Amino acid sequence: MESSFEIRTRTVFDHYQRDQENDPHIFDRLVSLIEEEYFGLAAGSFRGLDVLDAGCGSNANASYAFLEKGAHSVVSLELGDDWMDCARKRLSRFGPRSQLVAGSVLDLPFDERRFDFVHCAGVLPHTSDPKKGFEELARVTRPGGSFFLTIMGTANGVIYRCINHLRELYQNDEQFRSAIDNLNGSTARQAIDWLLNVKENEEREHIPGENKFFRSLFDDDLFVTIRDRFQAPTYHEFSFTEEQIRDWFVECGFDNIRRISRYTRNFHNLRRFLAPMYRHYDHPLARFWFGDGCIQMIGHKPSTQSASLVYESDINVRNLRDSP
Repeated sequence: MESSFEIRTRTVFDHYQRDQENDPHIFDRLVSLIEEEYFGLAAGSFRGLDVLDAGCGSNANASYAFLEKGAHSVVSLELGDDWMDCARKRLSRFGPRSQLVAGSVLDLPFDERRFDFVHCAGVLPHTSDPKKGFEELARVTRPGGSFFLTIMGTANGVIYRCINHLRELYQNDEQFRSAIDNLNGSTARQAIDWLLNVKENEEREHIPGENKFFRSLFDDDLFVTIRDRFQAPTYHEFSFTEEQIRDWFVECGFDNIRRISRYTRNFHNLRRFLAPMYRHYDHPLARFWFGDGCIQMIGHKPSTQSASLVYESDINVRNLRDSP
């Protein structure tokens, strides 16, 4: 049974995910994030697979991408059923290959070993028991299949510390909360126009085109992200480390566990200048600003008992080596 804050989080996400659905650029950018090469798979690897998109969101962009890439079936799972009308706008074209299911990652309504590929992006920190959610997702991963997870790392970077402080301000300050709730491309353009008009009345551009460039740093996509960070309950209620998530994979019997990263393209705003730090999350500059960053990790569930036994033996050797 989902908790009240999980339901509140779903309500917040439903609002901005519908905004993403209505913006072709944002939706296309999100769909482009699902690519075999990024997951370390050969081109065409999703073709014929049974996929679970756990916590798919109202616009189900990842589900759409898996289906476009030839998945045999994609189950899109989310709390309640209020989101389904939005998801159907994109997924209905795939017919019975697409299935929408109301449910929680804390108690998945599926048999064990049900899916070849399990995808869960940014969901577990919004649950009351992230570890249980992880174990449920691992349970339904088929031997020979893969489980991909994204989760926010420990918030020990400058940007995440600021986000946490401003989230508290959002919860406690009515004026700040109203400003964030009304933040979008239109209100931002009004503010930027005022700012630049005052500047232009006082001084000429030092660099040709600087005002146009400044405007380009802000768009609806950026403000959807900002509202998400401040409005969503429990966004950093839990702190996670790469080692901890790796250990969860090990405990659930996965091998070939890898943290992956990429240079995220197709941003039309300020975030395109942050993309190098998303790709090289371990660079000192990235650590300074983002701390442990967004942990994106994939693991493979061995397909044979012998492979599992060998892997468990390796774990025991490692434990003996690391013990005092």
